Amino acid sequence: MDFFMRFLKNESFRLTISMRQLLNWIAKIFFLTATVSFAHANDISFSNVSLTPLEKSWALNADVQLELSPALEQLVNKGVTLHFVTEFQLTKKRWYWLDNKIVDVQRVSKISYQALTNQYRVTLGTFSLTAATLKQALAAVKTTESWAVIDSTAVELNQPYQAAVRMRLDTNQLAKPFQVNAINSKSWNLQSDWHRFDFVPMAQVPTAQPASQSPGAQP
Repeated sequence: MDFFMRFLKNESFRLTISMRQLLNWIAKIFFLTATVSFAHANDISFSNVSLTPLEKSWALNADVQLELSPALEQLVNKGVTLHFVTEFQLTKKRWYWLDNKIVDVQRVSKISYQALTNQYRVTLGTFSLTAATLKQALAAVKTTESWAVIDSTAVELNQPYQAAVRMRLDTNQLAKPFQVNAINSKSWNLQSDWHRFDFVPMAQVPTAQPASQSPGAQP
């Protein structure tokens, strides 16, 4: 009887050790998966974000860090167009209710490969250009400069607001088979977190426009 009880205790101890090892392995796998997912989900980021006054609006300027995964590079080189959406929001806090969303705008940028000319076509809103390499095309997409996002009449001077901007790859614009890949692979879910910053509009002299961009200017 004593031998039998000692056997049960030993087996119980071994089972406890095995369960601990199993839980440790599960924890390690979860950590590695979360780390990989986080790395892929933050391949876009913003820095040096600011709002500058123009004649009748406020313009967004920012430095954007953007890298494509090897899978996405292969995709665009096969002729699939990538759609990037940049979103900007402006809200004002209210103590008695939900925050008031004053501005909610977005801009779509596209990259596509033209096999006949061996060049990349980049569309930034209504403006288009060509690039010799994918690196140059990405540099154009990353350009966030003098984007008029706030009408001057929409904000009050010396009042606090919170602004937010983010960029993401719009996988809904891909063909259905590629959308399935985007769901199953984190490397296809390219997006930034919301970059939030405080904004207090002050009375300033608007940024001077280059002479070549002035109304009626001659080329």
